[in-house]
Amino acid sequence: MIAEQDLQAAVAEGIIDQAQAVRIAHLARLRLDAQGSAPPRLGDSVTAEAGRAIDPDDERFRLIGGFNDVFVAIGVGLLAGALLGLSRVVGFGDAFAAVALVSAWGLSEIFARRMRLALPSILLAAMFCAAAGLLVAQATSRFALPPAGHGGWILAALAFAGAAMAHHWRFRVPVDLALTTLGVLGAALATVHGLFPLLAEGYLNLILLLGGLCVFGLALRLDMRDPQRVTRRSDAAFWLHLLAAGLIVHPVFSGLIGTHEGLGMMQAAIVLGLFTALGIVALVIDRRALLVSALSYAGIAVAYVISQSVSRDLGLPLALLGLAILVLALSAGWRALRRALLPALPLGRWLDRLPPVEPA
Repeated sequence: MIAEQDLQAAVAEGIIDQAQAVRIAHLARLRLDAQGSAPPRLGDSVTAEAGRAIDPDDERFRLIGGFNDVFVAIGVGLLAGALLGLSRVVGFGDAFAAVALVSAWGLSEIFARRMRLALPSILLAAMFCAAAGLLVAQATSRFALPPAGHGGWILAALAFAGAAMAHHWRFRVPVDLALTTLGVLGAALATVHGLFPLLAEGYLNLILLLGGLCVFGLALRLDMRDPQRVTRRSDAAFWLHLLAAGLIVHPVFSGLIGTHEGLGMMQAAIVLGLFTALGIVALVIDRRALLVSALSYAGIAVAYVISQSVSRDLGLPLALLGLAILVLALSAGWRALRRALLPALPLGRWLDRLPPVEPA
């Protein structure tokens, strides 16, 4: 029997990574099920919560394996600030990007490849990609390398994406795929803006929405290839869903309500209706990222609706209270809602490719 603390200790020592730990836990659970044993519990095997076997519905992903992750992450942030300050003091401000690029790669060899620390790996991946994009942007600006103008932004975005791909090839950090996608979207947006500036400015929200839908489709494809969420595909899909959520939610809601001052009762009702629709989609695919991104706009709508019937002083606290109740109710009843919703939808063969619903 494999204990939770043993697997996490193995991850911390770099013997296995978190995805392998989850797969081992899943294999142990399947073996026990095959033997007719009760599901493993926290005290005697790997579980997600006490008294319940690891379940894909938990939407688990590894961000912090221990306080050492936070400690190293603070060190990475201090290093980035120190490099920026030193490069400017000694008169080599442009060298910051190159030094940060090399430093991020070198530190990734230690903390991402050998020690498998999740949070520092994510920060170092972002630092490496940003440094690569900044280095190319400096080169196109300082040395007038063709193409100039928007071409410089295109090259910088492509360098960002290429750095993410190289980082993934070497270190296999789940966030790398989302960073690659972000770079590709940035290059596409810069290309459209360079060729058709009026079109890009007039239809920016639509372009972002289309990009978000493409990213959402990619994330959903990864999720459907791993409905049990025991491989790295699930972790990569998580970050893609976060990226897609912002690209989808912000253009739709900002285009609808504009500013808070322009919000009316009809717009508030539409925002809440869209939030409900997003909630249904999130329940079906078992991803909460869409709701997290939409919460700010739902909060604005709830605050407006409440402010129409109560005094201004009470409006904001009551709106926050209502939103808190909604979030907590969704969290507590997530499984029950999925159990009730999925059988009622005509999903057909797609139902088998979604995370399973735990029986009541």
